[in-house]
Formats: sequence, C-alpha cells, structure tokens
Amino acid sequence: MREIVKTIQELGSQTNTQVFIVGGYIRDFLLNKKSLDLDIAVSKSAEAFAKKLADKLKGKFIVLDAKNKNYRIAVFNNLKLKYIDISLMLGKKIENDLQKRDFTINALAVSIDKFNNIKNNLIDCCGGYKDLKSKTINAVSKEIFSQDPLRMLRCFRLAGELNLKISTDTFLLIKKNADKIKKSAPERIKNELFRILNNKNSTNYVIQMDDCKLLENLFPIIASMKRSAKKFYYHPKGLFQHTIQTLESLEKILSKLGNYFKQSESKLLQHLNVNFSENVNKINLLKFISVFHDCAKPDCAKKVGKKLRFLEHEEVGAEKIAAIMQNLKMSKKEIEYAKDIVKNHMRPSNLLKTGSATERAKLRLFRDIGENIPDLLMLALADWHSYKSLKVYSKKILRMQEKYVSKFVDDYFESLNKTSKIKIIDGNILMKKLHLKPGKLIGELLRLITLKQAEGSINSQKEAILFSKSKLTALQKTYKI
Repeated sequence: MREIVKTIQELGSQTNTQVFIVGGYIRDFLLNKKSLDLDIAVSKSAEAFAKKLADKLKGKFIVLDAKNKNYRIAVFNNLKLKYIDISLMLGKKIENDLQKRDFTINALAVSIDKFNNIKNNLIDCCGGYKDLKSKTINAVSKEIFSQDPLRMLRCFRLAGELNLKISTDTFLLIKKNADKIKKSAPERIKNELFRILNNKNSTNYVIQMDDCKLLENLFPIIASMKRSAKKFYYHPKGLFQHTIQTLESLEKILSKLGNYFKQSESKLLQHLNVNFSENVNKINLLKFISVFHDCAKPDCAKKVGKKLRFLEHEEVGAEKIAAIMQNLKMSKKEIEYAKDIVKNHMRPSNLLKTGSATERAKLRLFRDIGENIPDLLMLALADWHSYKSLKVYSKKILRMQEKYVSKFVDDYFESLNKTSKIKIIDGNILMKKLHLKPGKLIGELLRLITLKQAEGSINSQKEAILFSKSKLTALQKTYKI
C-alpha cells in the first residue's frame, strides 16, 4: 500500500496535479474497517492521470463514466487493494467537490501527501466525521437523489454494511424522491439491492425501504400484494406481511442453521456458499425469492365452495418472478433457480399434509428438484415459521415440520454420498451411446440417473442407457434440441 501511495504521490508531483484520497476509503479508515478500494480525486486531466498510473502499477485501465470523467484501475498482485477509482475534482477546491457528494460520511478527504496521518489532516466541510461518530447517514444536500436516484438504495446498503442509522431528514428526503428510483439503470439497482440482502438482518432494511415507498416503486407488484391480499390472508396486514415474516424467518434460520440441521450443517453451509454473479449468491437470492414466492396469489384467488383457493399460484408466480428478474438484467441461471424454487414451493407442504411422505415420494421430490432440494426445504420451513405469531400456529405441527425438513435434508446429502461412491456411467459414454453432443441435456440425464440409482431402480450401465433413451424425447423438447 505504501508503494502504491508513493507512486501516486510521485505522479502527482510530476504532472503538477493535486491528488486527494476521498470518500469510502477515508470513511472505512475512520471506522477501522478494511477497504480494498482506493478513491482519489485529481485536479486536472483525470483520464490521462489514470492511464499513466495504470501503466506504472501494471494494472488495467477501465472507463467507468467517460461523461463524468470517472475511471478505474484494477490492481493485480496486491492483497491490500483491488481497485483505484479516479475522478476529476468537481470545482477549483476539494471542498467544492466534497459538497457535491452524496452523504456526509463520504464527503471526507485528505491530501495524498498526508496519507500517513489521515486523522489529523482530515478535510471535512460537511460534518462527516461527526456523523461517523454518531453512526448516522445524512444527505449532503437536498439535491443528491435528483442528481442520482440510485443513492437512495445506496443509503440503505451503507446503513446495513456499516451498521449506521439513516437520519429522519434523509429518510423523509428519500420518501419524497422515491418515484425517481425508476430512472436508475437496472444493473445498478440489482447490485445495490442484493448487497442490501447480503446483510444478516436485511429484513430491517426491506421494511424501511417499504416505509419510504421505495420498495413498491422498484416493484409495483408489491402494491398489488398489499391491496388485494388483506381480505383473504391469515396475517392481519395481508399477504405482504406474510412475505416479510417469511424473509425474517429465513434470516433467523440461516443465523442458527445448527439448531435445525444438526447433522447436515457443514454440508448445508458448503451447499449455500455459491456465487451466481457479482453481488448475487444463493443466500441473498433465496431471500429475494422469499419476498416474491407468493406474489401471484392475488391473481389466482378463486372461491371453491366456501373456501378461497390460490390455484396454480406457484406456476404463475414462477413466471412473475422471472419477469421481475429479467427487468433487473439478471442471468439466465439466476432466473431458472428462482423459477424452480417458486414453482415447487408448495410441494413440501403438500407432501406432508397428505401424509404421503413415503420413501418413494421423497425420492420423487429429489428427482424432480435435484440440487435445489435444500434451498426449497429452507424456504418451506421459513414459510411455515411466518405463522408463529398467529392463532392458526400450532407448536406441535411446526416441530413436526422442522423434524421432517431436517430429515429430508440429511437424506438428500446422504443420497449424494452413496451415489458418488459408485459411478456406473459418465457423460462420455452417454454421448457415444445416444449420439448426443455436450450440453445441458447430458447433465440432466446424469442427474436423473443418479437419483434413480439412489432409489435403487438403476444398478448397471445397461439400465442407465435404457432409462436415458426413455427420457430422451421429452428432454429434447425441454431443451429444444
């Protein structure tokens, strides 16, 4: 880090450029938090400065925003630093620049020459240090959300990541500007949103985002969930209250996995420790799904006799969450995962309710859902837990459900363990025998064979090939081959 700072100092001197460390790095330093990003503001020629610095550090030069003169250097072979972001100083003095930033805690700077003594050389014209001490997020001005609406989401993300509270004035300012969030780029919304959901207590921030109208401006379907579900749902405040309590229950389960999955805790942690893309992982995507798993109920509500039913709300909900995620420019893999969970989220309940949780029924569920079984069962458990505060809640039934889910997860990992020991066929043999090319179809056939093997109905390579042939036509239609 010292070498990098020395290189920046020398380049500043050679080019007669004023250089200041600004924003997040200073904030994190004062909070005693590690930061892998260094933000600097330069007094002139930001692009040229960034290119020269990239050459000197043997890093990669990246244009973030050419119009606003924001650039990035990806730093390699350095454990202390990942990125250096360079921006052109707004105004003749660094104070002018700081007064145009988003939040006071980010409106802090120090000259690069004073890097070794940041605290005693702090440039703070907006009261950021005071707000850091009181753990408060304050807007620098009333215009910050008009200038960049995404800052409203960033406000909640910073509150979660840094354990800060949002001031009343800033919260009301967000509420006033909430409708502007629609102007932000979907990719930027997704990144901030999933970083919020990455927080262990994201429920708290989701509720606050709803209170200031930000949530339903992001997702209009939430307004529909609030309006229509009050008349026909167990929860006093309707369907949306249920979804929030499902999210809250899921977070509580995740925080105490060992209480619910004693035997499989370590395997479950490994299973959940998967990244789909930058800022999106299995855990925060499962939280996202918990908010929208019942989003189609208002559209599917239908009276059957004296009871209100939500026929096919799982299938309709799967398509609705897919559309929501497509609008956020999420990946095909992320969307398919969410669709699979939502489409099947009632199966664990139905299986238990009908008393058909036999070995065969369990293996059929494993076969149909595949590797998403633990995720589906965790959502089901959170769904059931959301009723704990209601009169319909039965402690006895919930304990039975917990036991059922725990056993199913144990059995799932055990079935993987058994089948992984005896491999009767591989992808190359399947491709050769069935004259197929590499692709998802082969992976799906292998998955089905593995589950049939665990069930005991496939015990040889010959049986595996015959089974694959029987499934081929249907799977080719599914994968459009």
